[in-house]
Amino acid sequence: MPLSLFDTVLDCAANTQRTRLHSLRLLCPRRPAPFSGPIWANALGRFSYSTFNGPSVAPQCPQENEEPMPPDYESRTYWKDRFEGERHFEWLGDGQDTIIPHVRSHLLHLREHGKTLAQTGPSTPARVLHVGAGTSSLSERLRELYLDVYGNGVDERALVNADFAENLVARKRAAEEARREADGPCKGMRWVCADALKWPELDSILRTEGRTFDLIVDKSTSDAISCGEDICYTSADPSLHPVFNQYLTVNQNKPLTLPPVEVFAIHLSSLAHPGGLWIALTFSSNRFPFWSSSTENTAHSLPRAADYWTLDQVITVDAPTGLEGNAHAPVVQHYVYILRRKRA
Repeated sequence: MPLSLFDTVLDCAANTQRTRLHSLRLLCPRRPAPFSGPIWANALGRFSYSTFNGPSVAPQCPQENEEPMPPDYESRTYWKDRFEGERHFEWLGDGQDTIIPHVRSHLLHLREHGKTLAQTGPSTPARVLHVGAGTSSLSERLRELYLDVYGNGVDERALVNADFAENLVARKRAAEEARREADGPCKGMRWVCADALKWPELDSILRTEGRTFDLIVDKSTSDAISCGEDICYTSADPSLHPVFNQYLTVNQNKPLTLPPVEVFAIHLSSLAHPGGLWIALTFSSNRFPFWSSSTENTAHSLPRAADYWTLDQVITVDAPTGLEGNAHAPVVQHYVYILRRKRA
């Protein structure tokens, strides 16, 4: 049944306000001021948080005289609670038109040159880490791409999906193990539980896998991480990344404070093979502001992500509106970052 004029107007208003909510919450590396206003409250009482179709956790409407706050996207608890009921949801689309083409291009480039970056041979598929995989269908799109590029006999265990919600990982891992039991030992992607801001958890992936990744995929994970507060390290500790420990030791535990997305980038640099790519789809045109901060790297200098990554390209894409028919929404843009791990 077509929407009435009233419903069409309400849909447009709700879409506009939801987009602003996401953009403001995820564009900023800090929690913004509370949102208020009748359109926001009424819209979220009826619609999900995302501009994309699909199930989601129902929002909690603010009480009278209470200013609503955006969700804590950086919180492990938020995602664990959300994933208790959520089976599928897409942030910034499913990646089919934004991420997959760049992954395909890199895989074909590696195959053309007859080896992966880790030089394991032409028959070995490139290794991909999908960080913050969540309930998106991007994992399935990556599997489909691997089958297309490498053939049906490809070892799907080269695809590693990571998330820090234990309940989600357990559910996904069980599904992949069932696939492996039914279809053979090369079937079934790997799922691991890891918090990208906790070095021991990422380091465990590296130790388990035995080698680095040719490609890292991030669909709005960097956005969620950027919502957190700056991270301050005050003393050397075995649980910290070696680069941070080196700085703290040399500088006699002088406090080291970094934005969470920069900690994220430095952590990922240890998982990426030199020359490997990090493909990130984000809300923000300035998600990785650390490029201009690169300086000569010494033991006394602050650890900087720009010492480990170069920015190859930033591609601007129009976001899907989630609206159908004659309803209109303002143009919202997302950004695909292509980052390359520097060679030693």
